[in-house]
Amino acid sequence: MKVLAKKAILGFTLIEIIVVIVLLGVLSTAISSFIKFGTQIYSETTGKAQLVSSARFAIERLNREVRGSLPNSLRLTDSDQCIEFAPILESTTYTDIPVAPEPTTNIIKVIRFDETFDSNWSAVVYPLNPSDVYGNSKIHAVDAIDTTGDEWQITLENSVVFAEDSPTQRVYFIDGSTKYCVQNNALFRNGILMAQDIYNTTPFEILPATLRRNAMVQINLRFEKYNEQITFNNEIQVINVP
Repeated sequence: MKVLAKKAILGFTLIEIIVVIVLLGVLSTAISSFIKFGTQIYSETTGKAQLVSSARFAIERLNREVRGSLPNSLRLTDSDQCIEFAPILESTTYTDIPVAPEPTTNIIKVIRFDETFDSNWSAVVYPLNPSDVYGNSKIHAVDAIDTTGDEWQITLENSVVFAEDSPTQRVYFIDGSTKYCVQNNALFRNGILMAQDIYNTTPFEILPATLRRNAMVQINLRFEKYNEQITFNNEIQVINVP
């Protein structure tokens, strides 16, 4: 009788095993669902934060560069999906330039400035519209700069004569142009990716200057991710006095 009693208390019944299996299944399902949704929420939150961060960085950089662009160099290209402009590297006041009907020369004189000269610079005086910039009618490559004294002498690569003086006697120095484009739902700066997940067809608009206000650039970028939308609307004032 003692042996039979000892054997009776060993092991589990089939019902007990089934109950344990069911409980473990329910528990594992609950845990996996909790981990899945927690991971999904974390991933979406992180993705949205990265989206907002990259968007703000790209738009802030675009704002700063547009504000520092050469007057009247802004234009829309590629079916208005790109905005192009010439960044100002340096500007100063000139003291002497050849203006018609004076004879052509490759020498102009300016007030000294702090920026270090680069051989790729070009000088621009009084650009009135984008064709003056991109048509190269007022763009003159710089060959050398004599930095002796407070009045510097700039030697251009070719002899020129300017059509007219600048009202403020300003000369600007540039080195090519910069282009921001919205293509394939992403924002690119000179072909380099700046931000993604952009879904709108009119990202840029240029409003010309009037007698009452400066020229304006309107930027409208709509970002979409995880079924949410974030819209950035910016108005940038552009200097007009060349």
